[in-house]
Amino acid sequence: MLFAVLAIVVGALTAVQSRLNGQLSTDIHNGIAAALISFGTGWIFVIAACLFNKPDRLGLIRIWSNLKSRKLKPWEIIGGMGGGFFVAIQSSVVPVIGVAIFTICTVGGQTASSMLVDFIGLSPSGKHRVTLIRAITAVITLASVTVAVWPQLQSATFKVAPIFFAILVGIVIAFQQALNGRMNVVSTRPLATTFVNFLMGFFVLSIALIVNLIRGGSIGHLPHGLLVYLGGPIGVVFIAVSAYTVKHLGILNFILFSVTGQLIGALTLDWLAPAAHTKVSAYLVTGTAMTLCAVVSSRIFSNRKRVAS
Repeated sequence: MLFAVLAIVVGALTAVQSRLNGQLSTDIHNGIAAALISFGTGWIFVIAACLFNKPDRLGLIRIWSNLKSRKLKPWEIIGGMGGGFFVAIQSSVVPVIGVAIFTICTVGGQTASSMLVDFIGLSPSGKHRVTLIRAITAVITLASVTVAVWPQLQSATFKVAPIFFAILVGIVIAFQQALNGRMNVVSTRPLATTFVNFLMGFFVLSIALIVNLIRGGSIGHLPHGLLVYLGGPIGVVFIAVSAYTVKHLGILNFILFSVTGQLIGALTLDWLAPAAHTKVSAYLVTGTAMTLCAVVSSRIFSNRKRVAS
């Protein structure tokens, strides 16, 4: 029960992070720069925590030792690159399509790809069979995306790219969470795992921003309000908690619970403080409800099957 609650809470925080990073991107007119700032502020918190906490420093040493001995493969520590990609897309796309639609699209990508992640046994919880109910859940969540964006699909100004990248980043995140879980088994310290994540993400985003500026991109004036800079610390909480809970729940169950928090948080944000050119429509509410029904039904059927066996 505790792990399920943690997953729901960090899911809701992800919706808040999406709005904050999206606002920062709008303020400085550069999604990649906003993502780098978000990662940078989060990394500062992680560095400080690791410096003053011996168990976390030992966790980093264990990661390094296992890398040198090849017990931990280099590809197992690159999950943070996916996190950097997520924040970059999040910062650029949310101001265009809103938190709720972005969340539903990422949920569709996460749910579909999590079946593959569990099937191949990429997460530390091992392999999980792709059952009929899991397949149905994935289909319903993808259908929910279509329902949620239906008004935009009918619009002549509909842009495919934001929707496509929101779904793609959801696919990437399922793999990131599995890799984080594997690394956390070695480090045994979620904060040490988070440190490596932010290192990888910061590296990729730094290169991306340099390329962006060389190609003519620019960065506007930084806002003075502190609120928009909280996306990074929220990311720290998300990565640390997800790394800790994935090994107990499995990647799909973690996503199902965190999705519940994401959807409720996203819909609430778009209702109370909608982004420009976005609004809460009946289609959006229906798409959200469909996704939540899929999440709840999947969990109920999974529990019944476990009890029956």
